[in-house]
Amino acid sequence: MDSDFLSGTLREVARRHRIPGAQLSLYRDGELHEACHGVERVGGGAPVTTRSRFAYGSVSKVFTAALALQLVEDGDLDLDEPITAALGSTAVPPGHPMRSVTMRRLLSHTAGLVSDHEGEPLRSSSLRRYFESVLHVDPVGPPGAAFSYSNTGYAVAAYVVEVLSGQSWWDSLEAYLAKPAGLDLSFVHDPRMRTTGCTTVSGHAVDPRTGRAEPVDFYVESTLVAAGGVAGSATDLVAFGRAFLPEADAAEDCVVAGPEVLAEMGRPVPAADPFGLAAGWGAGWGLFPAGGASGDLGGPLWLGHDGTLDGGSCNVRVDPSTGTALAFTTNSTTGLAAWEDLADALDDAGLRVGRYRQPAPSSLPYRAGERLTGEYVNGDLGIRVSPGRGGSLRFDVRNGLSGVLTVGSDLTFSVRTADRDEVVFSGRFLASRGSGPVDLMQYNGRTLCRSEALARHVA
Repeated sequence: MDSDFLSGTLREVARRHRIPGAQLSLYRDGELHEACHGVERVGGGAPVTTRSRFAYGSVSKVFTAALALQLVEDGDLDLDEPITAALGSTAVPPGHPMRSVTMRRLLSHTAGLVSDHEGEPLRSSSLRRYFESVLHVDPVGPPGAAFSYSNTGYAVAAYVVEVLSGQSWWDSLEAYLAKPAGLDLSFVHDPRMRTTGCTTVSGHAVDPRTGRAEPVDFYVESTLVAAGGVAGSATDLVAFGRAFLPEADAAEDCVVAGPEVLAEMGRPVPAADPFGLAAGWGAGWGLFPAGGASGDLGGPLWLGHDGTLDGGSCNVRVDPSTGTALAFTTNSTTGLAAWEDLADALDDAGLRVGRYRQPAPSSLPYRAGERLTGEYVNGDLGIRVSPGRGGSLRFDVRNGLSGVLTVGSDLTFSVRTADRDEVVFSGRFLASRGSGPVDLMQYNGRTLCRSEALARHVA
């Protein structure tokens, strides 16, 4: 597998999915291969180079996690101590669930915090004010009980970094991680800059039927940049990923932290069962079976993360067992679908990239007496399950997405849209007390609580 093969594969995948611009970087067998395609912006943009900066979206979280691990290495932070040890006992009211939140729980999405919170009523870049506003938001569950993907949790983690480092998260990322490691990173939003000069490629909304691409601006709330607002190249991601490889394959000029400390980012957290996203989760990395094979955490696993942001996508995978690191960036809304095609092509060429394939619902129907209808919530995310025609169930998300719900006897479900008549996503229903009534739903990695159960929990 050489650079010519990667360039040809990238070109074909980008053509198939109408992607304006993309990068592909692979470190394998001691060699780095880079490929790029297209333009940074349709309608006169510069050609994409190996140094063009793409928005990483949620892949940004691995950098925030690495900053936290640097503090662990310095002895300033303990992953399993409550964060109040760093913030001070008066930072959180007595009896508040946040008193049981640790950095490991924040980084592994097991802190019980809502998926997204904008920091009302103050929309500023102050992470201190953001943290204070989070204290007034109802949790989705007790800390340490279950996985629920949370951008909010990473903003809280960034605030802890600020308190311990004595400077802003932006300054910390640059001074302690990016510059020492030789990474050419930037930010989708940087409150330190008075101007908003473009430092990244443009995002694009692409109509998959016509191929028409319209430029869109990348956007992320200022307080959520640590969760989704870092930008850089695919090669920068591979250089970062090599810090998690054995010494012989680590980039000499990209030192992040000691290997025994960084290993915590990929060590499975028992409570982290990220159904719908990955096979498991550590303090920063998701865990993906090679080739998307079904199996448990006992098999070969890649470290990885996926991200999207307003017209762009990013995927990174790292396999310490074979000394391999891979990153794929696009400036298109069709990028995630392109990733699956790219991974298929790499599989066919002998590189079984870490992926996750969500199990299909059981062919047996769920128990007729099981009550599934109701409103399920996680912060601003709300989903209603209601009776449909002919005994079916409807699935309606507050953002307008809706479809027909098919539920198996294992309470795993799939949703088929009415307009395209195709399965677009899956999930499962759960009982928080094991054999009790269904009161939880896992959807896109988020855990949603049935509204009446949430009301009892909060009361």
